Amino acid sequence: MLAAVVTAATSVQFPVSTSSESAQAAVDRGLFLYYAYDGFAAYDAFQVAARYDPRLAMAYWGMALSSGPDLNTPMTAAQFARGAASISKAEALLAGATPRERQFVAIMGERYKGSFARWSADDAAYREAMLRFARASGDEAAELLAAEASLEAGGLSWKGGQPARPPSRDALALVSDVLQRDPSNPMANHLCIHLYDVAPDRTPALACAQHLDAASFASEAEHLAHMPAHYWIETGDYARAEASSQRAIALLNDLPASESGAEYEAHYRKHDIAVGYSATMMLGSYAAARHWADRMAGAFDTSFYALTALRFGRYSEAYGEADSGFEAPSVKGLAALQLGRLSEAALIAGKISTAKSGAPGSYLADLFLARLAEAKGDVSAARGWIARAETTQRAEFSAEVIPLIPAGEALGALELRLGDAPRAIDAFTQTLQLYPNDPRALFGLAEAYLTIKSPREAAAVRARFEGEWKGADTNAQDALP
Repeated sequence: MLAAVVTAATSVQFPVSTSSESAQAAVDRGLFLYYAYDGFAAYDAFQVAARYDPRLAMAYWGMALSSGPDLNTPMTAAQFARGAASISKAEALLAGATPRERQFVAIMGERYKGSFARWSADDAAYREAMLRFARASGDEAAELLAAEASLEAGGLSWKGGQPARPPSRDALALVSDVLQRDPSNPMANHLCIHLYDVAPDRTPALACAQHLDAASFASEAEHLAHMPAHYWIETGDYARAEASSQRAIALLNDLPASESGAEYEAHYRKHDIAVGYSATMMLGSYAAARHWADRMAGAFDTSFYALTALRFGRYSEAYGEADSGFEAPSVKGLAALQLGRLSEAALIAGKISTAKSGAPGSYLADLFLARLAEAKGDVSAARGWIARAETTQRAEFSAEVIPLIPAGEALGALELRLGDAPRAIDAFTQTLQLYPNDPRALFGLAEAYLTIKSPREAAAVRARFEGEWKGADTNAQDALP
């Protein structure tokens, strides 16, 4: 029964020294779930393997592996203690292990040989040992585990067309090698998307996103279903980002009731919902965005209705909803300005600006103060506040995490209102470099081209806008910030 479930759920095969088919199936499942960054369920699966075959060293090796970190999960003292106990049991059961298994256990022993206080040094020793083993053996699991550990150490930044740090370059080489042999490998596709999260050219990750979107996953592997949303939102395909997010949330909702399931859900639900919400906030369907706002309210225990209404030009709704909820004063102030309530907006701004004095503050507050400065005729101050919002956004948002109102849209819209089309074109063009296919920026750019009497450019951009705005229930002119 367990073997049938595992076969349906995963293509990962990791042969170990056991005569128990059920133990082997549980090991395969455990490794697959670790590849899905569900260390909670992975640990449970390796425990199942140990119950079927108590003498199986690799079952305890898997418990040590899944007690360790991944790119999204740091090591803790409690996890370290559990992992150290697990690898100690594995080391005591090596009599029946193959040379390959002995190698895996010995390398994992490097990670836990000291104390938690010296974790960083021991983890580096583990990483280097796994990298040597992977290069010497060509073992697929070793390559993927070495790549994961290397990416943790090297980070996601790029420089000069390659990952900025040597460990991440090692990870890219290993992942590329696995994908050449096994294009559908779930962990290789998972790490591929992460590797290109902030790359100047994300095209190589397209096939990885497509493979994961096309695969079927058990609910415990929900993170693999979520991963394509990274690629889609980063490359400006917001509809596909929402679709991938929708599938991920459906899998989360189907998680079996268990302690490990609850831990996993707490680990990922907020992030996955935020990505889906961000995608819908870029598009033109207010109804879809409100649906995701419901999810945001449940995940973050605060209302996002007013902000959502504001984003889609429903200013009366935003004003009425904004007495509470996310960034309530700034949202209320922006809505008040749109409704001509300048004196009320000024009162709100007095409280916000005092609280923000000398501090970076919220980009939504900066955008509100910019719009208020514009209403008072202080264009220089308005541009300054937007520049501050943009600086904040560049510092706080990267990869699949994008701002709910890009500051560049606000700058372009300001310049349009001032009749400075060249400045508007620059602002909207730069916004599209950061957030490809942003339909509000496309709409504004088309309007700016019309202003300077460039009908050919305007028509080309307008066609792009209409493709992105398909199915919208909102007037794009109203939705410009």
